[in-house]
Amino acid sequence: MSDVRWPSASGGRSRVVARGAQVFAVANASDAGLDFSGQLAQTLAMLDAHLSHVGASRASLLSVQVFLSDLQHKRQLDAAWREWIGEDSVTWPQRAVVGAQLDGGLLVEMVATAFR
Repeated sequence: MSDVRWPSASGGRSRVVARGAQVFAVANASDAGLDFSGQLAQTLAMLDAHLSHVGASRASLLSVQVFLSDLQHKRQLDAAWREWIGEDSVTWPQRAVVGAQLDGGLLVEMVATAFR
């Protein structure tokens, strides 16, 4: 398989990169004016789109790092995550949640590793 790179609109970086079977993706909300629930929904949708772009899916996720601007949102994240990722534990990735200072009003960002 050839390399696939989907450049970010920001320039100087890619949203998703795939080399062979390896997939590396980053996702965040496109509208930083939304509340946490809205930003989380956009972030998960963007992650789905990035994975699909390179022939991967949620089921092929290996690891996801979640960066939250406020760790008080973790319970809300956990509930939405369980619904998004599904009931089949065979496909669940490893996941870590970290508090972080995010730029531009973002409340959540995800960095994922997957295979295709």
